[in-house]
Order: sequence, then structure tokens, then C-alpha cells
Amino acid sequence: ERIPFKEIIDYLNEQTGRRYSHTANKNQDLIRARWNEGFRVDDFKQVVDTKVVDWGSDPKMNKYLRPITLFSNKFDEYLNQSVITKKDARPTNDNYIDDWDNFEKMIEGD
Repeated sequence: ERIPFKEIIDYLNEQTGRRYSHTANKNQDLIRARWNEGFRVDDFKQVVDTKVVDWGSDPKMNKYLRPITLFSNKFDEYLNQSVITKKDARPTNDNYIDDWDNFEKMIEGD
């Protein structure tokens, strides 16, 4: 079975704005190890999505949105982490906004 290195790394790059190489041996080794454990493309995408939501806006953690972190020995842990979506998140003050879609439109000026 062919391992879709390019699809996985391209997805990571699209979600993070990075430029990791799908031909880099280390990236392929990490993906191959998880693939051989039975994980598939949707699992890789789920981990990327989960950690982008979790770390994407945190300057200290954002740097860890990389193959060596996401696709190594904590992969299964990240895959099974509860996903917090924008609709689940709440600002920390008492005047929170219930409708995130309208809030985003308001901020973007739409």
C-alpha cells in the first residue's frame, strides 16, 4: 500500500502556513511509522486539525506544529484528544459572545 506522504505534508502545510517537504527522509520516517501502526490519512488530518486549534494562536506552542512533534510517539494521544472548536471556546470574561460566526463577521467587517 502506497503511503501518501505528499497529501499528509501538504495538508499540514496548508493548515499551518509552513513549507515542510514531503520528500524529507525524517518526515517520511515519522509518517511511515504511524502508517505501519495502522493510522491513515484521516487520522493525520485529525491530529493536524486538533493541534492547530489547540496551539495555533499560542506563540509558545505554535512552533510545535511540525512533523517531528505531531507525527511522533504522542500521535495516538493527539488523535484521541478532545477537539475544541471555535463554537466550543468561550472568552474568559462574563460578556462572552454566543454566536462565533456572527462575531467573526463583525470583526472582519462583513
